[in-house]
Amino acid sequence: MRQLGAVFLLLSLACQGTISDPEGGGGGGATSRMCRNADAVILGTAPMRRLTGREWANSVRDLVGVVNLELPSMPPDGTSTASFENEALALGPSELHVNRWEQAAFDVGGLVATEPAVRARNVPCGEADGDCARRFVEAFGRRAMRRPLTREESDRYVAFFEAQRASIDFDAAIQLTVAAFLQTPQFLYRLELGGDRVRDAQVRLTPHEVASRLSYLLWESMPDDVLFAAADADDLRSADQIENQARRMLADPRARLAVRDYFRQWLHLDRVASELKLPEIAPEWNPTVAAAAREESMRFAEHVFFEGTLSDLFTSRVGFVPPELAPLYGVTSPGVDTAMELPPERAGILTRVAFLGGEAREANGSPPLRGVFVLSRLMCTPPGSPPADADTSPPVLDPSMGPQTNRMLFEERTSPDRCQSCHERIDGFGFGFENYDTAGRFRTTDNGLPVDATGLALGLGEEADGVYDGAVDLQQRFARSDTVSDCAVEKWFVYANGRTPEAEDACHLRTLQDEFEAAGGDLDELLVRMVRRPEFVLRPEITEAE
Repeated sequence: MRQLGAVFLLLSLACQGTISDPEGGGGGGATSRMCRNADAVILGTAPMRRLTGREWANSVRDLVGVVNLELPSMPPDGTSTASFENEALALGPSELHVNRWEQAAFDVGGLVATEPAVRARNVPCGEADGDCARRFVEAFGRRAMRRPLTREESDRYVAFFEAQRASIDFDAAIQLTVAAFLQTPQFLYRLELGGDRVRDAQVRLTPHEVASRLSYLLWESMPDDVLFAAADADDLRSADQIENQARRMLADPRARLAVRDYFRQWLHLDRVASELKLPEIAPEWNPTVAAAAREESMRFAEHVFFEGTLSDLFTSRVGFVPPELAPLYGVTSPGVDTAMELPPERAGILTRVAFLGGEAREANGSPPLRGVFVLSRLMCTPPGSPPADADTSPPVLDPSMGPQTNRMLFEERTSPDRCQSCHERIDGFGFGFENYDTAGRFRTTDNGLPVDATGLALGLGEEADGVYDGAVDLQQRFARSDTVSDCAVEKWFVYANGRTPEAEDACHLRTLQDEFEAAGGDLDELLVRMVRRPEFVLRPEITEAE
């Protein structure tokens, strides 16, 4: 019965679309983009996008209606520094992907065929019903492909179903037909091939394509029945109709999970799990503490997204502290589900252990890692690569030199002129976190000497640049920085589009940034403004050459 490779080839439609190299690179400060006509609707590219591992798993579970369905893990989705796991150009399928998809498709098909509750949800008829093949194919296929099937598609899948029933049995027909749907490009990719031409070289998405853009942006999964019904009724035509659906979806628990995952990627929160600490320096550090640190930062970011503003991300002392993490903060945990106020030195997400312990080395914090994080992820201006012969290992204390702080060691390492061209800005931010050690514990002395956490912030904008003292002061500058605000919008733009901004996106991006500022940095409102834009429902026309 494991004939799925042939099934996949038999039933797949040809993939069509355009995958283009993005113009301009990945950072707001590093990319030359100028808006020349704010009223014009100009589109960047719309590359074909494979479902990420998380999107695929969520879609399979939502499709068959089994929340806790166990699925094989997928290979990690590759990303560049400036992007996210849904970066279209990094989402090529591998042989391992194909093998895992096949395995999962066969197993899920068997579940639909044999588990009574799952079968009742997905198979609307019985073996004795003469038209069951078509009823099943059109109902299940509509949800799997996230649009109604064409007549040719319906006929082909019905013929396949009937062939399997004749050669094996009815249950096998269900299993293999489900498996075929789960391996078709129309399920594995977000294909946008329909729609009507509305202006020169621009096509309006079909209602079902709009529904998919909404659901994968807000839920990392396929549309639900309500969104499908809106698409069927052509009720995703106006900006108000789309906004109504977006607000409904943001109120759904699935949006909270998707938002947590967005911040996990943007703020590099997975890194903390891979950073080891010397036991003689941080004896309390272990994988459980690292996982708790990531969880705390994701919960805090989720809280800020729905209850606060971008400014709160950098200034709030609200915490959701797991018991394992409490000793590092010097607090008593009321439980991870209960908000508490943290000590003054823990204001903002960059004073939390996930960032501090993740952007650090085994024995001490790393000003370069922490400074590069600020430039790349908060300011969209990643620094250049170090010279090929640069020593990027952590500096080691020479006992003959007497006591030295971590900062002093790094200042000596980066003192040559050829290093200072980059490290003036990198360490100008990185030194602000020297009050926190490799495990993120707060300290006022380092190696017996007073900690110097002062720095010079450059590039944040006129109201935020200048000398600061410590991470709390620095984050207050982030909170009022136009550069950080604009970068936050750009990061959401990158995530929503699966690519970095291009020259054509200048006016679209500038409008979103201005609207975000006008909304007081309200992050969930940013997503509503984003889906209301005409660009959200348009794609470039695909020419014969493409």
